[in-house]
Amino acid sequence: METMNRREWALVISLTLVAVFTLCAVPRPQLAASSAEVVRVGTVETPVVVVKPSAMPTRVPTGRAAPARTTPTTLTPTVTRRPAATATPSPTATRTVSPTATPFPFDTRPDLERYIYIDQRSQHMYLFEYGKLLRAIPCSTGAPESDSYTPAWSGEVGPYMGTFFAFGTHQDEAWYLFQSVGGILIHGLPYTLDDSGNKVYKDRDALGERPTSHGCVRIGPEDAVWFTNWNPQGVPVTVSEPYLDEWR
Repeated sequence: METMNRREWALVISLTLVAVFTLCAVPRPQLAASSAEVVRVGTVETPVVVVKPSAMPTRVPTGRAAPARTTPTTLTPTVTRRPAATATPSPTATRTVSPTATPFPFDTRPDLERYIYIDQRSQHMYLFEYGKLLRAIPCSTGAPESDSYTPAWSGEVGPYMGTFFAFGTHQDEAWYLFQSVGGILIHGLPYTLDDSGNKVYKDRDALGERPTSHGCVRIGPEDAVWFTNWNPQGVPVTVSEPYLDEWR
């Protein structure tokens, strides 16, 4: 290629300048609202793209910082298992111990070393030591008739009378109590003697059941021996009322 001369170079430069001035004279079209805005910096125009958000920003009151947007967190509920109910034992009721009621409807005289109570309702003779029952002996008192019943009485056991004979029978181990229509004693069952000299006792079935005597307090022959060995002389004794209406 041949080298251009000075004249040719001048022509090229002139044409270039004309083209540049022509382009500068032509008015440039405005960009659409949605196009990128042109920011003029010095003599160089540099297009700056400003992206507009699709939604208007939330207006924040002056002086308050915009709250940070948080992503909602889905909370998974934690299942707390209740502990199994523990059976609580019911409080044991405290039993109030009542004073021991005496089984007897009368005073057992715990103030006395020894005491005898003859109960004509139950037809028993009770022997106590300091109020505690020592022995309950079935007996039979006077029949509920005007000339044979055993009257109520209190006193002390009198002297030992041994064996005596009355109303056609024998009585052993007799102890004197007091005088009524006749003498009132504690003694063994009445008996007769058979041909061999053996004792045949009467009214044993009445002991502890019903009054059948002539006024004395009858007890079984074995109990009569025990009573004598206990040596009751001088022991306080009470004979209850005869309860005539009940026995009649």
